Amino acid sequence: MHDVYLLSLIVVLLAVVQSIFGMGILVFGTPTLLLLGFDFTAVLGLLLPSSMAISSVQVWSGRDLPLPARERVNMKICALVVIVSLAILMYTNLKARVDILIGLTMLSAAIIRYSPTLQTRLQAFVQRQGRAYVGVMGVIHGLTNMGGALLAVYASSGYSEKGQVRLAIARYYLLFGAIQLCTLAALRRSALSWEGFAIAPIALVAYFSVGNLLFKRAGASLYERAMTTFIGAYGAVVLARTFI
Repeated sequence: MHDVYLLSLIVVLLAVVQSIFGMGILVFGTPTLLLLGFDFTAVLGLLLPSSMAISSVQVWSGRDLPLPARERVNMKICALVVIVSLAILMYTNLKARVDILIGLTMLSAAIIRYSPTLQTRLQAFVQRQGRAYVGVMGVIHGLTNMGGALLAVYASSGYSEKGQVRLAIARYYLLFGAIQLCTLAALRRSALSWEGFAIAPIALVAYFSVGNLLFKRAGASLYERAMTTFIGAYGAVVLARTFI
């Protein structure tokens, strides 16, 4: 039996973050629950329902915006890689430790975003190597649940308008969540818990009452600075996770 009140508080706070940036529950919730002593697959079972609930609403809200053909291909590649990586993790109990590399990448990306010249080069690299990039992102997410680290850079490099950035992230996060939840149900059903599903509606309340309102009121420049800060904070959190 988990402490439902503590879990609810953690998810509600992170739901506000995810409402704004398209990610947050898995990003910060995973290292937080691991620090509290939860097993990795149990963390997935507890956080995925809430993350998927918010991503579903965000994707539905952006249903009028087209999904480019190139993005459809990239999402299929990423989905296949996540499935294979997560299956390997569950069958072998592999302990993937790529935290330092991810953390340094995120901090570097945050620094680059302060320089227009370097940011243009980063965008060109991500767009040029898009398929390879999402493949690596899928491996990392399947093994560590931290693929959002690369996803934040990917979305902010491909889109400039805040709604498009959040929608791109939400689309991938919904895809990630669906794959992970189905894989858990098929290979490790014991990791699924009623607490995870019970907290999901609470996360939606936080989304509609607080998070989405903050997103709508944030101006473009403020959102851009906040995204840069978010990427840097994410990198710091991932680096901190190396001590777990």
